[in-house]
Amino acid sequence: MQNNVVGSTQPQQSAPRQQIMLNADDPAQPIIRTLYGGGLHGTLSFSPQISIYSDGTYVLGVEKKGQLASDSLQTLLDTLANTYNLFDFSRKQFSDIQDQNSTYLQLAFNGKQTQLQYGTFGHYQANAQDRDEYTRLGKALTAISEALTGPTEPYQTNHYALLIRRAYGADPTASHPAWPLTEYTAEQAAYSECGKNPANENTPNLETSCLKFTLPAHGLLLTSEQVQQFKEVMKGAQQDFEENGNYYTVTLRPLLPDEQANHRLAMFGSAQSDFRAVPLLQQPKPEQESGS
Repeated sequence: MQNNVVGSTQPQQSAPRQQIMLNADDPAQPIIRTLYGGGLHGTLSFSPQISIYSDGTYVLGVEKKGQLASDSLQTLLDTLANTYNLFDFSRKQFSDIQDQNSTYLQLAFNGKQTQLQYGTFGHYQANAQDRDEYTRLGKALTAISEALTGPTEPYQTNHYALLIRRAYGADPTASHPAWPLTEYTAEQAAYSECGKNPANENTPNLETSCLKFTLPAHGLLLTSEQVQQFKEVMKGAQQDFEENGNYYTVTLRPLLPDEQANHRLAMFGSAQSDFRAVPLLQQPKPEQESGS
């Protein structure tokens, strides 16, 4: 997370203080989320950095889970809404160097939603209000991180998405597990998610940026039986598989609570200026419907 704060400011208290309200009917949706990426030369983030839910549950990436006490959550939300007035910003994007990654903050509570981008800012002349809001946003991101200091445990779920691309860097002399599914082939899955690799007469190894730097068209939902088939042969969350002499890089991506409910993945790739969720399908699309 970047913290290149320009100038200094005191928190503004001019706006009427907002009472903190949460939607208790939809606890699976995040009220605070941060993602990182977007730079022209950035890398693909397979998950958010932080996801906080209305019951105080928070998940760091897709690795660790913790719990905020209700009073701590209320204090944090009050800080974001009233001390730093994030919902009332006149500017949403604070980044003036396109090839660098940024932190993207999503907020959804008090019946409001907003997304703010925090990157390298002030390289070009900025007015006083922009500098003030940029400073407050940096402090807000620090407040979120500092609130999540309690004990954590491994994040566990039975729900996973399959992310797959043709791999041209796999060692052909090494032993790679065979594709374990019978419902569809690795080639069908990879083509459906990332499209067809362009032909090139100079090299057979031309590859696309999909799932290396940029988002796929969609991911594939796995059944519990399919997850077990992969886990029996995979060493970790990512593995190269072989099928008919071709190689495929497979990532098993655990689903966060909101992703299970929405059938959409929260990821962030390079060359993005806003958040785009990745839809999840149960079967690969036919070739004529696929695309990257």
